[in-house]
Amino acid sequence: MAAPSPPAAPPQPAPARPPSSRDPDEVLRAWGAAIEARDWTMVRAFWGDHGARSGVSETDFAAQWAGLHYPKVTFGKGDSEGAAGSIYYTAPVTITDGSRVIAGEVVLRRVNDVDGATPEQLRWHIESTTLKP
Repeated sequence: MAAPSPPAAPPQPAPARPPSSRDPDEVLRAWGAAIEARDWTMVRAFWGDHGARSGVSETDFAAQWAGLHYPKVTFGKGDSEGAAGSIYYTAPVTITDGSRVIAGEVVLRRVNDVDGATPEQLRWHIESTTLKP
């Protein structure tokens, strides 16, 4: 008889809110921690307009991601580029959940430091992703 598997490590706590860091990698790590904590409200809040730019309601967003049970998130090296007053940061992302692997990219965006930009426009937020949970 095989020994039982050790229990899965408890998820790390999700951040209290998306960080306003100038470092996009720090924002991605916080987003990954929210995914690993399965805090779908917080995961959605990383999108622009505090989640509204995800294009779906909180309930629908949570339903899309709820199939992940023990997700582990890893990121590759991202690339930055500027365009029309904004900065974009694209990074490869892999979410491993048991034997399931979801790979894609996430694009973060923030407005350059322009006069009149709001804190929401200046924070790194998810603009788009190719991940299909």
